[in-house]
Amino acid sequence: MPSGAGYLPSVSLDAYLAHAAAEHPGLHELIDPARARSPRLLSALVSVTNEFDSDETGRGDSYRRAQRDASVRWTGARHLLRLATRSDSPGDVTLLDVLGGDGTIARAVADRADSRLAKLSIITGDISGEMVARALALGLPAVRQSADALVLRDCSVDAALLAYGTHHIAPADRPQAASEAVRVVKPGGRVVLHDFDTTSPMARFFTEVVHPYSAAGHDYAHFCRAELAALFDGLPVTATIVDVYDPLIVEAEDRETAAARMCQYIADMYGVQRVFAAHRDTAASWTFIEEFFDHTRYVSGLPDVQPGAPLQPVLREAADRWFAEVPRMAVVAVAEKRA
Repeated sequence: MPSGAGYLPSVSLDAYLAHAAAEHPGLHELIDPARARSPRLLSALVSVTNEFDSDETGRGDSYRRAQRDASVRWTGARHLLRLATRSDSPGDVTLLDVLGGDGTIARAVADRADSRLAKLSIITGDISGEMVARALALGLPAVRQSADALVLRDCSVDAALLAYGTHHIAPADRPQAASEAVRVVKPGGRVVLHDFDTTSPMARFFTEVVHPYSAAGHDYAHFCRAELAALFDGLPVTATIVDVYDPLIVEAEDRETAAARMCQYIADMYGVQRVFAAHRDTAASWTFIEEFFDHTRYVSGLPDVQPGAPLQPVLREAADRWFAEVPRMAVVAVAEKRA
C-alpha cells in the first residue's frame, strides 16, 4: 500500500505521521514505524467498515453528536482513570485510550479540574478513521490502530484503558488485545479493561433494544467475570476484578428538560432514535428508561457497591439545577504490569 493511502479519510499514513511529528511530537516518538507501516495491519485498517464512521454505516454521526457533552459519562470515566493511574506516580502520566473514539475522555479531562489527574496526558486511539480524524481536528493527539494490533512501541506509556466498547472486540481477538495493552505499558503501569457483565441490565438493553432497533445491530458478546479475569492469564501482570458505578448524568434548568435531554442522549448514543420516537411524550420515554436501567436486582448480587449510588434512574434537583441520572454498573479488570 503506497505511503499507507487511506490511513485516514483522504489522508495517507505518511501525511498523518508528518502531521503527528509537527503537532504532537510526544505521540510521534511513541509510534513504532515498523508496526505502523506493516502492510498487513494497514490493509486490515483500510478494509474495515466501522459502524462508528457515519450513520450510513451504523451510528457514527449520532454517537458523535451525543458525545459533544463529554461530561455525561465523567463519573465512571474519572473512576477508571484513577484506577489506571498510580497515586504515587512521581511525574506526568501518559495513558493510551485504546477505544477513545473522537476523544471523549480526553476532552472530559481537559474540561475538569481533578488534582489526581492533573498530570495525565491522554493519547486517543481508535479503529475508526473518521473518529481519529475528528479527534485530530479537535487538536488531540490521536492514532488509528486496532486494539489487537497497536502501533506504539513496547513499554511506551504509563497506562492503557480499554473502555466504552470493549465488547466490540471479537472474542477470539480479546486475548491479543489484552496482550497488546500489556505490551505497550511500562513495568509498574496498569491496564484497565471495562465492560458490562453478561447478566447486567446493560447487556439486556443491548440485546433487546440496541441490536434489533439500531441501524447496524449490536451482535456483540459482553464479558462474564471469568472471561475478564482469564484474559490476563499468562501475562506479566497481577489482575483484580472490581465493580464500578458508571452512570449517565445530564443537567438542565428544569425537570422536564433534564429528562428530555437524557432520552435524546440515549437515543443518539445507541442509535435507537426510532424506539424513543415511538413513545408519545418524554414521560413515556422516561418510563422506558426506568424499565431497562433498573439495577436493583443486579446490584443485590454484587460483592461491593458504591454507597449511595442510585439503583434506578432518578431526576433530582441540586443548586437550582435539575439532573437526570441513569445508573450503570460496569465490571472492570485492573492489571498491573510486574517489574
